[in-house]
Amino acid sequence: MVVKTKKSPLPVRALFRRLLPENFLQKRALIQHYQQFFESQASDAVFQMVTVVNVTEQYLHVSLPNPTLASYFRLHGEQVKQLISDQFGVELQIKISVRPEVESEAGLSSLSTLPHFSASVCEQINNSADAVEDDELKQALKSLSRTLRHKD
Repeated sequence: MVVKTKKSPLPVRALFRRLLPENFLQKRALIQHYQQFFESQASDAVFQMVTVVNVTEQYLHVSLPNPTLASYFRLHGEQVKQLISDQFGVELQIKISVRPEVESEAGLSSLSTLPHFSASVCEQINNSADAVEDDELKQALKSLSRTLRHKD
């Protein structure tokens, strides 16, 4: 005769605790700390669009909403490293990724429409273009800033 034992299911909270790493709360707090740092950078509107994905001892992984802003962020990578070094006292390499586009209801991504950004973001792209020595690239960045400007 086989004796059946009744096993009660574990609460969801207990299941998740077993799946999460031990230092999950500290890691989440550290990510929030870096996120607040970027949100507080009022001098650069692109920095406020950064989403901190992960922080390790060597890397800071961030994502931006599109490739254009990711390129702008890469252009200012050394400045960002210096700000982080001054603020947090650590030397981190920066990994930049682009958040995937949200697909439309039909299941196809909307490639026909260009994103539009605030005037301050477009102005910063335009001002950064002035620092570029290559005339073709400078004109391309200025054209991009005009194209991305939100039309009210």
